[in-house]
Amino acid sequence: MDNKNDNAPKLFSFAAGSNLNTPTFSESKADWIPYGDNNLYNEFLVELLNTSSKHNSLVKKKVNMSVGEGFVETAENKEYLENINGKEDLSTIAFKCGYDLMTYGGYAYAITWSKDKKTIARHSYVDFGKVREAKQLEDDSEMAKMQEEGVEFYYMSADWSNLRKDKNTPQLIQGFNEQFKDETTQLVYVTEYRPGCDYYTYPDYISSVDWIELDKEIANFHINSVKNGFTPSMIISFKGGIPSDEEMKKFNKKIQKEYAGTDNASRVFLTFSESGDTSPEFIPVNLNASDERFLQLEEQIQQNIVIAHGATPIVAGIAIAGKLGSSDEILEAESVFQKNVIDQKQKLIERSFNRIAKINGLTTPLELDGIQSVDEVINIESND
Repeated sequence: MDNKNDNAPKLFSFAAGSNLNTPTFSESKADWIPYGDNNLYNEFLVELLNTSSKHNSLVKKKVNMSVGEGFVETAENKEYLENINGKEDLSTIAFKCGYDLMTYGGYAYAITWSKDKKTIARHSYVDFGKVREAKQLEDDSEMAKMQEEGVEFYYMSADWSNLRKDKNTPQLIQGFNEQFKDETTQLVYVTEYRPGCDYYTYPDYISSVDWIELDKEIANFHINSVKNGFTPSMIISFKGGIPSDEEMKKFNKKIQKEYAGTDNASRVFLTFSESGDTSPEFIPVNLNASDERFLQLEEQIQQNIVIAHGATPIVAGIAIAGKLGSSDEILEAESVFQKNVIDQKQKLIERSFNRIAKINGLTTPLELDGIQSVDEVINIESND
């Protein structure tokens, strides 16, 4: 750029942003299939859960309605549910698996065969986010031969973000298989079916991930606006001459690092010109009824998150303008949500646990009970 022949002011703008494209799951050079582009998609999903109140509330509701009370205890299954050789009883393990299912779209737990390999001696919860699927081998190894026979293998690490530490070195574990019992401890790994996914799966709310992220960022914007004394967006005008493109990029990068994004609740425009004082001029930008824009955006965020979870505003506990919502409407909405969403989640968990329970001789299938199911509420209403 020729500064001497170009005296017109230069405008340089930037805004913080992020790429929230749905991750792809494909093989790499590693022995396992990366869970997302950086192998840490689980951490991203947990962050969404912990930073969006709307999303967190719906996930918690789904967990409570599906596995909140654990397995229904009977005289036949009481001892089995106690899981006396494990650290936790089966209802506690099922609850944690339910939370993983609602968060990741899948869950996992380990089983340990008895010494005679005829029954299951112990169940242990395994964090789904710490498991990676092993890739299919194409050699003459024993593992490859077992894979050809339908045996699955997985890798587990306490922290996939820091594999340099010896304690985080991925450990190989065999998937549950009643025909291959040489490995005493095996992994029961369950995912919800998702078209197009050869590995792992997506949570059922995947279509609203951008909206959940937006919910978090808006809250972050408001809290930092308060912390920063409601600092408005700015135009910073430098009148000491027009630097080169490279200099503007370096300065822009520094300003962006220090002041841009929701952490600073601002957007900055930089202008450079030949004339004027050397001191920069800070020009506030009118936000043009931003309160109204945020309210409209809030409604869109709320609607999209609720729909992605298969719920309705009533189920989510959201008040509808001009409508109070009778107890009958609430019960009807809860009943539909139970049948369309919760029942399928319960059956998925029950099937995997019942498959193991049959090995130990239980003849009556295990059943999950949510916290005060809809039918119980209706019965209470009727009795009253």
